[in-house]
Amino acid sequence: MKLEGKVENMNIGEDFFNCNISTADGTKYNIKLTKEQAAEIKINKVYLFEVEETLNHNNKTQYILNDFQDLIESIDDFLEIKEKLRNYYNFSELPVKDIKKKIESYLNQIENKIIKEITTNLYNRHQKNFYIYPAAVRFHHAYIGGLSHHTKTMLRIAEGILEVYDFINKDLVYAGIILHDLCKVVELGGFEAEEYSVEGQLIGHLVMISQELVVEAARLGYEDSEEVLMLNHILLSHHGLPNFGSARRPQTAEALLVWYIDTIDSKFAVIGEELKEIKEGEFTGNISVADRMKFYKNKIK
Repeated sequence: MKLEGKVENMNIGEDFFNCNISTADGTKYNIKLTKEQAAEIKINKVYLFEVEETLNHNNKTQYILNDFQDLIESIDDFLEIKEKLRNYYNFSELPVKDIKKKIESYLNQIENKIIKEITTNLYNRHQKNFYIYPAAVRFHHAYIGGLSHHTKTMLRIAEGILEVYDFINKDLVYAGIILHDLCKVVELGGFEAEEYSVEGQLIGHLVMISQELVVEAARLGYEDSEEVLMLNHILLSHHGLPNFGSARRPQTAEALLVWYIDTIDSKFAVIGEELKEIKEGEFTGNISVADRMKFYKNKIK
């Protein structure tokens, strides 16, 4: 028998190992585990369980776990994954297919051969998780699908600014935005965004994507190109300042723009969420990403 469900809690003792799950329709099951299985299963994750039904000494049905698999790993189509996971988690309010179509429309606008080839290859490598993962554990876009939502918004902001400042290289900006947070799918410990992976804590997504860029460029024979140098600088400097985790400070117009746009969306997304929760004529609470300032919701129609 197969069960799909989210682990709500674990019940573990010296000689017993159980997990309680909830299925998409709210049905609860208690599943008996081995010690080894209990060590691998995580609370708040959704799995596809293969269980055996037996009767206990009171003639009540009990479920013994034979095998299990992370639900994401059991499905290849990320659109199907979202439909499954929306039963268990908070998701981006925008449909994934619409976000994907918009992001890829900007990817297709990149004209420089080197920039486009590298960006497309790295995007394709992480595409499945890119549309499922959040943008952060907390602070901004911390929900399923938040990473791609954040990226799409940044691209839309960039488009308007690029129309004003035509000296800024469009290809570098679009590629830098698409790639800048791509390795958060490695930095975060899972799409549930409850913690960072070991690599995420010790290396971080800025350096991770820089490393992937360098390896991909070398594989394609582009390692000594100006395009790779400029794109890598954007990726390593997109947090702006060292105390914000940036490896370098932005020293090109494109890198400075990507940092500013990233900062704008990370702050205004949270401010918007907080304003939705209050009435007109009231102030929000202190917002951490906006220097712990309070913001007023005006009554103007």
